[in-house]
Amino acid sequence: MKASQRRDQIVAILKEKPSPISATKLAKELGVSRQVIVGDIALLRASNIDIMATHRGYLLVNNLPKPKTQYIKKIACQHSEEQVAKELDIIVSGGGQVLDVEIEHPLYGILTATLNIATKDDIKYFTQQVKEHQGALLSHLTHGIHNHTISCPSKAVCEKILEILKKENILLT
Repeated sequence: MKASQRRDQIVAILKEKPSPISATKLAKELGVSRQVIVGDIALLRASNIDIMATHRGYLLVNNLPKPKTQYIKKIACQHSEEQVAKELDIIVSGGGQVLDVEIEHPLYGILTATLNIATKDDIKYFTQQVKEHQGALLSHLTHGIHNHTISCPSKAVCEKILEILKKENILLT
């Protein structure tokens, strides 16, 4: 298979899948290395194909899960690495969805990573990935300070989540 055909196949696979697919799975399916897939994704992005990298894999932006509601709020938080699961659980258990995480880096400015964490399974997967890949959280670069964009079914639900985060000394006010 030629490289251009493989890239067309990657786009076709991503169009079919409503959920993220990892570079490793794409590589196995197409019979190439993970590194080849990462390079292909970079070339596809450069050709204006809107592909997003998430902690679960690649996803076409058009296939992004829609937030639970229209009430969106950006919140500032600070906590230790050990409190990540607790923070995410407070938001998800309260009825919210964590859309992203953002830090202000002194050199690079605002750095944002898409999360789309909406279920306890998403939390479990994310925290396992951090452990398995010995990944440093973005907030590690800013002494635990970071922002999240969260989505909630209503302003009242959001305010309840913020109240709990504040009680747990996670929310910066």
